[in-house]
Amino acid sequence: MRFFSLPRSLDPDDFGMSFLRELPLDCLAGEGTRHGAPVACRTTADDVLNELFSAARHGGVNGTPQGGAYARLYAWDSLYALLGLPVDAPFPQAAWQAVDHRWLRFMAFTDWFHHDTADLAFAVLDPSRTRVAVLAATDAGAA
Repeated sequence: MRFFSLPRSLDPDDFGMSFLRELPLDCLAGEGTRHGAPVACRTTADDVLNELFSAARHGGVNGTPQGGAYARLYAWDSLYALLGLPVDAPFPQAAWQAVDHRWLRFMAFTDWFHHDTADLAFAVLDPSRTRVAVLAATDAGAA
């Protein structure tokens, strides 16, 4: 997971793939050298939490599955990190706060992405529009 502080507030309409390409992300390194265009689409915190839980629960393509309780814990911990919350914050607070964030799911045609169910890439813009958190993970590693 990576965190970026922006020098000024970002217009939410500018929070997309063009913006993400400007960040120093390993998962986007070499973008444009393979056939295919990168994609970013808006999503929700519910979608992100569901994907994080599913990844932990099923273990990805070559990973180790976790039990439901641990998978839920790991998903919540990741969601809290994306929101900038301490892990002991009440879940209703996280749910309420998540509404004010902008959520993106993205992927690109780079050597990092394997284009299977193990690839996860999310970016989150906070309500002040000055902090971006990025979580990108695959069975081969994280960036």
